[in-house]
Amino acid sequence: MSAATDVIVRYYDALAHRDIEAVMTLMHPDAEFGDFLEGGDVIGSTAVRAFFQYMFDTLAPDFDLLAMTVEPDGRIRADMQVATHDRQGHIWSDTRSYALYTVVDGLIHGIELQAAI
Repeated sequence: MSAATDVIVRYYDALAHRDIEAVMTLMHPDAEFGDFLEGGDVIGSTAVRAFFQYMFDTLAPDFDLLAMTVEPDGRIRADMQVATHDRQGHIWSDTRSYALYTVVDGLIHGIELQAAI
């Protein structure tokens, strides 16, 4: 496993435990990605923390990492099964999708969430 893929594995573990502090230790200070919950962009540590806090407070997502590959451009593709529940446990969706991660200086700098596969 490469250092970049190790970061992604630790990220999914932090998501599974809804551990905002662990997520933040894996995010680049200048991270930026699209806000796939509310729209717009998430840029910088303060916005990243707010995004994940909102996600953990609002939803009960389960991200199961199925496979990872390194793309020719160096990004990490993570195939996952995503089950999203509301806070009462009712399932909203259960689908496979993937994300492309850009890792810079050993930290996640960019996330591109892709549609279901």
